[in-house]
Amino acid sequence: MKFISLTTMIMSAAVLAGIVTAQVPDGKPCAQTEQYECGRLAGYNRGYPFLFFCSSQNFVEVVKTCNCGDCCWVYKGGVGDDGYFGCTCFRNWWYWRAPP
Repeated sequence: MKFISLTTMIMSAAVLAGIVTAQVPDGKPCAQTEQYECGRLAGYNRGYPFLFFCSSQNFVEVVKTCNCGDCCWVYKGGVGDDGYFGCTCFRNWWYWRAPP
């Protein structure tokens, strides 16, 4: 019985350590106000890129996490009639479109 509780304590400590070291990009500063961008952050999304919107206060708001190393893309800031963005292969560029 004592062995199980010690194992549980060690596993809990390891999980908490992982939570503390993982970085979340939401709320971090960004440069392109009111536009979509792609980013990478060590320790987030297994190193793969993520798609985010840069708010009017220049803070990151994650929109989608990508599942491959080169599939995040933004065209013309992702806004307006000609703006597109996505987290898929570029051949499927029509899959994601900026909201009107």
